[in-house]
Amino acid sequence: MTQKKGHLSFLRCLFFVFFLAQIHVASAASPCLSAQQQLAQVDDWAKVSRIVDGDTVHLTDGRKIRFIGINTPEIGRRGARSQPYARKAREALVELLGRDKKIGLTYDKDKKDHYKRVLAYINLPDGRSIEQLLLAKGLAHSIVVPPNDARIQCYRRVEREARDAQKGIWRLQENQWQNASQLSKKSKGQRFVKGRITAYSESRKSIYLQLSKKLAIRIAKKDRQYFPGLKLKNLVGKYVRVRGWVSTYKGRQSIAVRTAHDLIIPSTL
Repeated sequence: MTQKKGHLSFLRCLFFVFFLAQIHVASAASPCLSAQQQLAQVDDWAKVSRIVDGDTVHLTDGRKIRFIGINTPEIGRRGARSQPYARKAREALVELLGRDKKIGLTYDKDKKDHYKRVLAYINLPDGRSIEQLLLAKGLAHSIVVPPNDARIQCYRRVEREARDAQKGIWRLQENQWQNASQLSKKSKGQRFVKGRITAYSESRKSIYLQLSKKLAIRIAKKDRQYFPGLKLKNLVGKYVRVRGWVSTYKGRQSIAVRTAHDLIIPSTL
């Protein structure tokens, strides 16, 4: 009898260890919080009065809300043409909000941007994340504006699945990985670029990692803290993938990168 009890105790212990291992594997495989976990983090509930576009809304209390972690295509203003999928992103948001238009707001470190808009992660009353849903439909890019990066690993995973499935914006040529040497001089906005870093240089305010004769990665020195443990000078000679906003200033074309999340360094060259 004692031996049988001991055997049952051993089996229970083995089952418990297996159960914990499964939880660990599941959490490691999915960086996204469950709907219930996201609801538990909601700081404030409010009602939407106006939907500006896929990532910006106005509330009945007068606040303007910019969603953290995503960027949807821009709707044209004052006669300008809307970007591809801009209206689809807005329509998708209208449908998700439904008649109630009630949303949960969760804040990160910075609560407002330089336009004085409130920055928040947005959840529906059932806990679903608006950002994740738009990313999954291929109607948004994931972005990082430091220091608000709490959910970027989740958003990048959801985005990657939409990209692999060629949904929405991921069908567009401008959203494919391009060699730095092939990037057009007229390119602007968010781009996805790959190449080998050939040189390192600095100006008074920025660090430059040269990718081609005409294009450099630009990192503001004030953002150096968001590349922890990374010696940027040691990246010369390495092949990288980088995502950021391309612009031209005084004839110099650069792609602005603000955090290590946007700089991918493969282990092999």
